Amino acid sequence: VIMDSKQGRQKTLAFAWDHYKTKVGNPSVKYLPVDEIDISNNQQLISKLCKRVSEGAIMMIVDYDPHSIGSVQSCAHFLNVPTLVPSGTEGGVHPSYTYDIRLLPPTVDAITDVIKHFQWNKIVYYLFDTNDGLQRLQRLYDNFEQGAYYTPVIRARRVSNTSNCYDILRKIDRDEGPIRIVLDFSSSSAYEDILHQIVDVGMNRDGYHYILGGLGINELDLGTFVYGGVNITGFSIVDNVSTENAELINKARNFPIHDVGKIKVEEALLIDTVQVLLQAVFSLNDDRDNDIFQSKRMSRGRYSSPAGSKNCSGEVMEQTFDGEMVLNKLKNVKTYGLTGNIEFDKYGTRQNYLFKVHQLELKQPLRQVGFWTPTSRFNTTLPKPPTKPEFQGNRTLRVITIIEEPFAQFKKNSDGNGAPMVDGKYLEGYCIDLAKMLQEKCDTPYDYHIELVGDKQYGRWFKDKGCWNGMMGELIDDVACPEGGPRKRADMAIAPLTINEERQRVVDFTKPFMQTGISIMIKKPDKEKPGVFSFMYPLADKVWLCVMMAFLGVSFILFFVGRWSPYEWGDQDPKGGPPINNFTLLNTLWFSLGALMQQGSDTFPRSFSGRIVGCAWWFFTLILISSYTANLAAFLTIERLTPPINSADDLVKHPKIKYGTLNSGSSIAFFQEAKVDTYRKMWNHMSTNAGVLVKDVRTGVEKVRSSKGEYAFLCEVTYNYYHNQRKPCNTMKVGNNLDSKGYGIATPVGFYLKNQINVAVLRLREVGELMKLEQKWWYSKGECGTDTKDAKTSALTLSNVSGVFHILIGGLLLAMVMALCEYVVHQRLRKIRRRAREKKLNKAHKNAVRIVRKEPLEALKEAGYAERENSVFDFSPGNTLTSSAHLVTFDGSKHSYTSSPVH
Repeated sequence: VIMDSKQGRQKTLAFAWDHYKTKVGNPSVKYLPVDEIDISNNQQLISKLCKRVSEGAIMMIVDYDPHSIGSVQSCAHFLNVPTLVPSGTEGGVHPSYTYDIRLLPPTVDAITDVIKHFQWNKIVYYLFDTNDGLQRLQRLYDNFEQGAYYTPVIRARRVSNTSNCYDILRKIDRDEGPIRIVLDFSSSSAYEDILHQIVDVGMNRDGYHYILGGLGINELDLGTFVYGGVNITGFSIVDNVSTENAELINKARNFPIHDVGKIKVEEALLIDTVQVLLQAVFSLNDDRDNDIFQSKRMSRGRYSSPAGSKNCSGEVMEQTFDGEMVLNKLKNVKTYGLTGNIEFDKYGTRQNYLFKVHQLELKQPLRQVGFWTPTSRFNTTLPKPPTKPEFQGNRTLRVITIIEEPFAQFKKNSDGNGAPMVDGKYLEGYCIDLAKMLQEKCDTPYDYHIELVGDKQYGRWFKDKGCWNGMMGELIDDVACPEGGPRKRADMAIAPLTINEERQRVVDFTKPFMQTGISIMIKKPDKEKPGVFSFMYPLADKVWLCVMMAFLGVSFILFFVGRWSPYEWGDQDPKGGPPINNFTLLNTLWFSLGALMQQGSDTFPRSFSGRIVGCAWWFFTLILISSYTANLAAFLTIERLTPPINSADDLVKHPKIKYGTLNSGSSIAFFQEAKVDTYRKMWNHMSTNAGVLVKDVRTGVEKVRSSKGEYAFLCEVTYNYYHNQRKPCNTMKVGNNLDSKGYGIATPVGFYLKNQINVAVLRLREVGELMKLEQKWWYSKGECGTDTKDAKTSALTLSNVSGVFHILIGGLLLAMVMALCEYVVHQRLRKIRRRAREKKLNKAHKNAVRIVRKEPLEALKEAGYAERENSVFDFSPGNTLTSSAHLVTFDGSKHSYTSSPVH
């Protein structure tokens, strides 16, 4: 066994020995040491081969290398030693070299059948890295020349360094149109290097299709290709799941070989090689007793012949004559291994094997799409692309469309009764005008007539029936689906036909002439009239609260500044009291309120600090009132629409609103194939609720208008905008689009005018003709106009300003109530003060005058008067008054008294 020291598969070899030598009966075999060398070094390889043969080797397992495989084959033929090659070349370098047994099946025929299936009838690039790849390229040419199939133009490129082939890839990327590439490399590492560079160059996008010639596509990391739009087709041969290999797979999990549980193709081929070898040795042991075996003689432990000797790299040895018998034993092995059925033809090549065919597509991970065998050839579930239509000169083209306002609609009769004409020439709409423009812009003149699609459908693929309906079916072939009627072959479809991956596989689309996407249509909610306090809307509630806090803060700060500053204290009271300060708490509140209302007050700050506070407050109110006034008009006149939902998430969560879409076409396919949780929930809702799916757009719009706001229609945004402009003008679009896509003109694959029509669409877009068409059919012919009102209806109504009147009336009533309260309180206080004063006077009278039956002099004495000279009495209750007077007694006599202090 001679292994490549760079491959590192010695553990795999040890695992295979351990598993199979017991399974096949543990024959008596002498295993020479495993040699690990640089297999690409021819001199070292030949020297090691000759040495092992001289030691008695009758079979060899040699690793494959494209630079030394020729030396291995010639040496095996020269020494008559059968050599097992686990992987590598499909054929010998010379037809007479037949002593090599190849476990790797040829793939050229499978590649040829895949190319034929996809109808690659133009340029095909073929990239390879070894001479074996060049031989397979020649066989590919031979396959096309031998069959009745056309021969594509194959441009071969040899990659000398698989880790750096950017220049080759960039040159290929400059080509226009679909690019088809076959990759044929000698190892998995080479494929990984090339695929990594393909991503770097940007060749993993739509328009590229690769066929991988190896047998391990399921081992490669293709995650970066899933969302680019590229197609990758390849093959695999390892069977990791069959019951025949279950014991081997389970045992591999406990054995330290590379990537257990998913054995790679190189490892699987090496394990199968050991199985084939040991079964052949076991068969040789059974022949030890037969006459043929006994007629041979042994020499140094090996079978030998007297035919002479050979000189192999300095080793002189007798030529073995039994090599052919051993070779036949190997070719007669029939078993089932990790690579499926194993048996060989007379040339030592695998036969009756099976390839699994895999494909990666846009948003579709790698999956098996069929299988290939040498007898039944390519069997797949993929639809076969349609054949290219033949051009018939001066033939009038059949253009199909579908009735869908405003893209295509019937004109009205001249009598005005609204009955539609049934002839296509009486159609009008966006697509009708577009068809005429395309005819004028195309370089090749042609005539056309427009017809309506027979089944009134856009086009849907029925997997169970294997057919398309609608416009797609008429573009592809004239075989109708079972439920449809007979139909004609169409040359072009000019309609709101959405471009998607499934349709792109079977027809050719031009560049989009209009962008669209799925949107939500609901019934317009009733407009909300401005509220009573709509004058407060220009400022948010938090702003009003902050203004109130600022008002109180400025008032209190101004009050304290007035108390602290000595310049706020005025002159003394004229009656001789303390200094006066006008900035009482009520006055500061009044000053701040007057400034806020853009008015004034009788009290102003006199100190410098107080004036700073006042200026800051005036500047604040100036900006605030100006901003408020600027926004006030809009809030007084606007009538707001408040929809119940604003997005798809709101729609899913709404308990009452049902929603649906068209029951056929790209819109329903979007929800069926959606990966986003929200869209999955929407599909579950639509699929479980009867009556939410509609047959056409008009039915969906009418359902929205008649549902009283309890139904939402999921339609493409172009229809949404159009019907929102049609009477009774009670529908509207809410939220953003759910996806983004475009409408394109569809033609059969390979249609002769496809490129010219594509250029014409781009030209119309660049000069603005498509925009003018859209303006004409969506807005200029609209019936609802804009939401702006004329001068008469824009005047403020009482409901707009009723809140101001309410504030005024409330202020007047509050003032009257306060005035009444002030009057009542004032009268109450006045009455209380009068009673208190009367009570005090009464008490004073009682103390000053007492009516008693005594002499006047005695009474005066008892009252506190003292008798002085000249019969004058003094009375001094406050010790402040001294006077003389005449006292008139009750008996009419007069006495003279003098009041004086009495202590």
